[in-house]
Amino acid sequence: MQVRVDVSQVPPVVEVREADDLSRFSVAVVAPSHAWVRPEVLAELSGREGDEAWQEKLAGMVRFADSQGWVDDAGRVRAHVEVERGDA
Repeated sequence: MQVRVDVSQVPPVVEVREADDLSRFSVAVVAPSHAWVRPEVLAELSGREGDEAWQEKLAGMVRFADSQGWVDDAGRVRAHVEVERGDA
């Protein structure tokens, strides 16, 4: 049996596959290779909304990303998705 969790969907899709195969059990997580993030969300989550120096550095990062084609029409920046493994 396998539980498949697709976090690339909103909300995430969870399904059980091969429910009759009880000789094995796994959880498969499907994640996108990239995510799109609004720069203002980065400032909010980091607590740096009022930090002008940090805001200037963020703007520089966004300009560089834009020059590489990593900013979409909505102004969101493309980020690599990294999977961290932890012991459960």
